Amino acid sequence: MAVAKVLENPDLESALRTIKEGLARNHLLIVIGECYIDYEGRSASKLGLGERMVIVKQDGAVLVHRPKGYSPVNWQPSTTTIEVWLRSGEGLSLMAVRNRPREYLRILFTRIFLIIEGVFHDAAEFVMYLSESEIRDIIFDNPDLLEPGFKPLEKEKRIGQGAVDIFGLDSNNNHVLVEIKRVMGDRDAVFQLYNYVENYKSGVNSNVRGILLAPSFTPGALELLAKLKLEFKEIDLKKLRMLSQSGRKKPDSTLLEYMNDGRKG
Repeated sequence: MAVAKVLENPDLESALRTIKEGLARNHLLIVIGECYIDYEGRSASKLGLGERMVIVKQDGAVLVHRPKGYSPVNWQPSTTTIEVWLRSGEGLSLMAVRNRPREYLRILFTRIFLIIEGVFHDAAEFVMYLSESEIRDIIFDNPDLLEPGFKPLEKEKRIGQGAVDIFGLDSNNNHVLVEIKRVMGDRDAVFQLYNYVENYKSGVNSNVRGILLAPSFTPGALELLAKLKLEFKEIDLKKLRMLSQSGRKKPDSTLLEYMNDGRKG
């Protein structure tokens, strides 16, 4: 990122100049301050005074983030009409307007704590390898990827209030519950699998194994897996995607890297 300017605790007149210059250059702007929000368009909303982060991207998209949560509380898709002005006794206003559909987002700053102006350079291609349901289907159709002799019997098997991704039998006829995560496996994922195993155990007399599949695992997850006597195995999403695109049903070699056998006993 090429940073053109950083202002800490600017007065509103200085903030106005910086924001205007950034908009004129089509620069990225990050403004953190105390503001009100008004939106009118396909619906209407108001948000009272609070400390928030406003991001104006280089294509004119505007996002407003509160201190908690990953989703913006208000946003405006990329637009060519963004105006900013200062009115005595009121504050600094930034308004993003779209014509189709007709809508506007107005942000009224009473105080500004920080402004960052700069340019991002990002020409990389975004590739999403696989969804969890696609990973599940590949494992179901190629059971040796999990382990030799595994026999998948059911997808999304209902257990208690949820559904485990794959249910099947291993080569010793033990019941196997497989939970899949396409992101790093954490403690929540371990507890989810543990609840499935414990609920399922209450209705059968057979041995029950729980296996968590993920590209990687947090240290806390690994510790909890060992404590709860659950198994885990790493998956390589890129290789699974290649397998999916190749259309092969029976791979020559496993695509799962065993970090630790983790098997009970």
